[in-house]
Amino acid sequence: MRLLKILIILSGSILFFFGNVYALNLNDQTDKYSLSSRSLPFEKKDLNGYINPAINSMIKGSPSLMKFNDSYGPKRLIDNFNRDLINIPNQNTQTRNGFNVTDKVRESLIARLASLTIKNNIDSKTDLICNPELLFVFYLHRKIKPVWVTKDGMNNKAAIFIKTIIEADHEGLDSSTYHRDDILTLLSDVEFNRALDAFEPAKFAELELLLTDAFFSYGFHLSEGIVEPNPTAFDWHIKKPKKNLLKILQTSLHNEKLEELVDILQPHHSGYLKLKSALLKYKNIKNSGGWHKVPVGAKLRKGDTGKRIAALRSRLIISEDLTDSKNDNEEYFDEALENSVKKFQARNGLKIDGVVGSSTLTVLNISVEDRIEQIKLNMERWRWLPQDLGKRYIMVNTANFELDIIENGQSVTSSRAIVGKKKRPTPALSRKITYLELNPYWNIPHKIAINDVLPCIKNDSNYLKDKSIRLFENCEDGAKEVNPESIDWNTVTKKNFVYKLRQDPANSNALGRVKFILPNKFSIYLHDTPAHELFNKIKRTFSSGCVRVEKPIKLAAYLLTDNSKWTFEKLTAEVNSKKTRTILLSDPINIHILYWTAWVDKDGIVNFRDDIYGRDRQLNIALNEKIHSPEVIYGKKSEKKMLSFQTLPGSDPSIDDISKIESWLVTNTSSH
Repeated sequence: MRLLKILIILSGSILFFFGNVYALNLNDQTDKYSLSSRSLPFEKKDLNGYINPAINSMIKGSPSLMKFNDSYGPKRLIDNFNRDLINIPNQNTQTRNGFNVTDKVRESLIARLASLTIKNNIDSKTDLICNPELLFVFYLHRKIKPVWVTKDGMNNKAAIFIKTIIEADHEGLDSSTYHRDDILTLLSDVEFNRALDAFEPAKFAELELLLTDAFFSYGFHLSEGIVEPNPTAFDWHIKKPKKNLLKILQTSLHNEKLEELVDILQPHHSGYLKLKSALLKYKNIKNSGGWHKVPVGAKLRKGDTGKRIAALRSRLIISEDLTDSKNDNEEYFDEALENSVKKFQARNGLKIDGVVGSSTLTVLNISVEDRIEQIKLNMERWRWLPQDLGKRYIMVNTANFELDIIENGQSVTSSRAIVGKKKRPTPALSRKITYLELNPYWNIPHKIAINDVLPCIKNDSNYLKDKSIRLFENCEDGAKEVNPESIDWNTVTKKNFVYKLRQDPANSNALGRVKFILPNKFSIYLHDTPAHELFNKIKRTFSSGCVRVEKPIKLAAYLLTDNSKWTFEKLTAEVNSKKTRTILLSDPINIHILYWTAWVDKDGIVNFRDDIYGRDRQLNIALNEKIHSPEVIYGKKSEKKMLSFQTLPGSDPSIDDISKIESWLVTNTSSH
């Protein structure tokens, strides 16, 4: 008998050892992890029960993340609910050991939820991403029934969602953020205990709450983004989309549609979906070893030979810029290699000359890992955008200095643009162009007047006359015009400059012949320019924030397509008349001024651009901070609500105590 006991203990120890070794290796095998390859007991039977939070909690957490905004709200309700637990109906599922599994699991889950509401409670050991208030609301509407666990382990819904977590990296997210490793480790422990016919409610509770917490945080991150698009940090002034995430998730659970969760939540913009495919492509390149750097040296051009040519050829083959590699001499710079260099230069916003100079070499040697991160950053920006940009709209990509007219998701025409300087960047905006002006006046902004114009006036007494700029005594409407010669400009400084400067319509007018108005607080608009030679520059950051367009009359004619009075010819004639005229648009068009440093064009080619305004860098910092402090803020008094609604789909008839709590929630919560 003693020998038998020793053998049982020894067998259990061996199983436990190998189970933990397997769990420790999960980090390296996550991408290859297959639920079907394991003998985990996934069943559809749900368990309506409880777990003790104080026993064998697997995961140490941060109590500071677990707090409520309203000290007299949900916490008190849970306490009352706990005291009235005896009134909750049970299903009385019995185990072979004789105790009621349903009662145990349900009571334990309620106790755990209650412990999570107490700030700095030592029993609050589950490291949550979402605020506990959200979990409370969710479970309340389920009558505190578990979602994922059965007495035998995880159900089929859990199996599907765990696979979704593991594949979160495909969406440009970090799967480890959603408790991936802890969940898989707990699954191993549950399987081990099941083999010994042991039941540890604490581990079931841990799994239940970790999965639900991952459910909400993953859903939010995929649908609305990981970080808040702070206007100060990212110069982003576009209203963020809001989805009824609670309803989406509950409906998915109710309808057994978890396989469709990713498709429901992810942005449906073609730009996002194409970047998602590009991400997979570049990850495959990384997993295959990436590319080596091309050694530094003299310029490389057609006709050159040497080992650096071979390195260049290899680099371009890996990134699929070079597909024709028939040349027997890999160290010879032939015409095919020259064309591939031009292709690479075009998709990276470089001068297209087929010569590998310092600029091209620098971009060639950007690592595949950095390109992967760049794709992820731009996928994050797509999550910040409304799903509906309009059937017809204008999109300006400031990082690419380009304006596109989009119809039904496709670019119908493109033209070059000039955007703000690095010190005066063009912000990200979504507005409507409501009217345009022909031969506009330019009321010179005060900042430009004191920083740019005033020094010119002091250096050249004829500057205002030559530029057709008139001087007024102040910035008020009806202000008297002042003769510039009556001013002692030597006494005028930035601090005492009180005048208004207005440039008349003329060939030298900074706004050119046409101005397109999209009302906004930044006084940003589109306009023509007399300096058309600047459109030939590769990097076009020359404005003070507004967007200069290359073909203004063609753009005006497009916007007035439904107005037969204004053809291209008539617009040209009106412009040539030098008369100022305002034309309202009967159908204002959406315009989205955005910042894309990575995208896939209509030919399926992945494009990259320089981070001219440093917004990629700022976003990368914010994402890293979020990973190290992952909290989804949720609460009635929070200024940064990250979930749009608390409106839930109808639930089954509830018992009296839950009905009272639901009534309180309707009265004391708000949606926006």
